[in-house]
Amino acid sequence: MSATRVAVVTVSDSVTQGTRDDTSGALAASILRDAGFDVAAHEVVPDERHRIEEVLRRLCDGGFGLVVTSGGTGFGPRDVTPEATRAVIEREAPGLGELMRAAGLLHTPQAALSRAVAGARGRSLILNLPGSPKAVREGLDVVLPVLPHAVELLAGAMGAHPTGHGPSPDPAAQEQGMTDPPVGRGGGWVDVKAVATEGDPPCAVGSAMQIVPGGAVRGTLGCAEFDSAAVRDAAEVLAAGGAGTRTYEHELGTVQVYLEPHRQPPVLIVVSATGVARALAGHVGGAGFRTVLLEPREERIEAQDRARFDGVEQDAGALTELADDASVVFTDHDAPGIADQLERVLRSQAGFIGVMGSRRHVAHYVEDLRGRGISKEDLARIRSPLGLDLGGRASEEIALSIAAGLVAARHGKDGGWLDR
Repeated sequence: MSATRVAVVTVSDSVTQGTRDDTSGALAASILRDAGFDVAAHEVVPDERHRIEEVLRRLCDGGFGLVVTSGGTGFGPRDVTPEATRAVIEREAPGLGELMRAAGLLHTPQAALSRAVAGARGRSLILNLPGSPKAVREGLDVVLPVLPHAVELLAGAMGAHPTGHGPSPDPAAQEQGMTDPPVGRGGGWVDVKAVATEGDPPCAVGSAMQIVPGGAVRGTLGCAEFDSAAVRDAAEVLAAGGAGTRTYEHELGTVQVYLEPHRQPPVLIVVSATGVARALAGHVGGAGFRTVLLEPREERIEAQDRARFDGVEQDAGALTELADDASVVFTDHDAPGIADQLERVLRSQAGFIGVMGSRRHVAHYVEDLRGRGISKEDLARIRSPLGLDLGGRASEEIALSIAAGLVAARHGKDGGWLDR
């Protein structure tokens, strides 16, 4: 199966008139491409309702599975994108707009002023995004885990839908177009496959899903009832740790599915987008770590970072409630907010905490944290300097020494740590 064809529509008088660059539309297109979608069209229209309606109808009726708009969702007198969208769609999908507003409110109360809507026209999904690049990124980050599944259901797909992230470890799933397992912050995912049917249920043998309980869902068993049951049972199967079968009933027949849990590898959160951070992601990939880049400064994140790392986060909340197999490495001791971030990590169960730099560079953070009530024992968990003493000074060499140290720490070995 080919990737979903996507059209991006920028709604803006100023972009249409050439007085402002189309940064938001370009960002949306880039993020969608990185997520595996085929962005085959990018158009610009002014804030005029009839023009917006016209282009939305043409794109949906022209075979685009997903049409994403940017701009015109606020309270201004010419912000009419939601009205134009409602005039075109046949069924609204209010949950997507609610999800984006909820995510936006974590960053700014202004998100409550967004009137963005989403809905289906035929086999196409239309999704409104705000006009600012920051809001575009925040909105897509939160809806991307569910967009492939939504598009699949609209297209009437019985199997899995590819998103372009690479081949599946399951050859049978790969034949159907299933991609790499989705990455979640939790403990793993569950592969679900239909293995037998009775009667004529809306599900074919071989239909498959990949489910992160509480997170991303890919693929479909053919109908919402079966999919909901699989999502519910996936959480139970992952918690139990053993594979098993379930039978789901439909008025047209039944389907038997096989659910196989997979535990995710331990997470390594790399704080700050630096050369060392990017090199480190390459070094530890084959050592069984799942890498997440944490960088609150949006301008420092490169488009390629979403391919280098298994996840990219901007919210320091990613540092809370970490399990004891989690590792956190700070690669820029001068970055803002390090003391706050370290406090979050030290109040979690993270098993490895490292900060690049000499003890002198890190000493003032230690004093700050001591004043916040962090115990001497917890402060001793901070490893700095960081890495095994390999003598290297280039970013790649420093990253290699840190990677070697992470492996040594995981196995409880003393590989010769730097000491000053």
